[in-house]
Amino acid sequence: MKLLVLLLLLIEETAAAQLRGLFPAMLNLASNAEISSNATCGDPEPEVYCKLVEHVPGRRIKNPHCPKCDANSVLYKERHPITNAIDGTNQWWQSPSIKNGRQFHWVTITLDLKQIFQIAYIIIKAANSPRPGNWILERSLDGKIFEPWQYYAISDSECLTRYNITPRLGSPTYRSDTEVICTSYYSRLNPLEHGEIHTSLINGRSSSADPSSELLSFTSARYIRLRLQRIRTLNADLMMLSAHDPRDVDPIVTRRYYYSIKDISVGGMCICYGHAESCPLDPISKKLQCVCEHNTCGESCNQCCPGYHQQPWQPGTLSKGNTCESLLQDYPQAFCAV
Repeated sequence: MKLLVLLLLLIEETAAAQLRGLFPAMLNLASNAEISSNATCGDPEPEVYCKLVEHVPGRRIKNPHCPKCDANSVLYKERHPITNAIDGTNQWWQSPSIKNGRQFHWVTITLDLKQIFQIAYIIIKAANSPRPGNWILERSLDGKIFEPWQYYAISDSECLTRYNITPRLGSPTYRSDTEVICTSYYSRLNPLEHGEIHTSLINGRSSSADPSSELLSFTSARYIRLRLQRIRTLNADLMMLSAHDPRDVDPIVTRRYYYSIKDISVGGMCICYGHAESCPLDPISKKLQCVCEHNTCGESCNQCCPGYHQQPWQPGTLSKGNTCESLLQDYPQAFCAV
């Protein structure tokens, strides 16, 4: 009797799976990505840096100090390569301070996810500095043509003057599946260290409950790029740094301005078009591969298997499985007669 009940439950679950789309689990794709930056502190020469939180007028900090960053040091605590941003440890990446020149406001970080995924969110955690001021989050399928996902600015007026986009006031919201907004919400000066930036690419969009083809296209990417364009500074230092070359300013001031990131998380999943709930690593290709169901085939379950073309292929959705059906269903008597 128990065996019969289990068999019936299995049949019901199988039938239910045919009626709805199947989707793989969300993964942190950054942990297996290749990451690079065009600038890192201590490269090519060692440099001294200071923490802004320890040098704010009116704040008393015990034992403030200015450590050394040296990309070639034998001491791992003095090295801050970009790989620290995705290795899951408490170490961090750090850019050169603007003591080395104004050009270090402009730093680019690129992640190669090694294949195209659907990206749901990106979380960036700062280390020993404030979050970046002005910057652009970008996506690409081929690593050559990049398009913006979101703009971030020190102020609402900067959204207009720098990026020519009307600012979205308050916490980021979206009016369509593909709207690209500019926000100052995550560029505030405080906290002076360990601040976070949460960018949702699906939640809050028009078709987030059952993603449209436009939203699927908007969130598809292999490459993710952070184009950092302005370090967040104290208002008291802003005018001085704007009027002078940072190399001519007292190093006590300029050594405390740099970017730092201790973690980048990229939440995403394999693109299986609603026809697979598993996406394991293929030992040969070294890529995550959809385990197709619903009688679908192809690298992304993007076509009906041979003999299952009774209806044209359609992607599975949260409400409909759109299973590919056998040609035999139309002609059972003819095949039996043969």
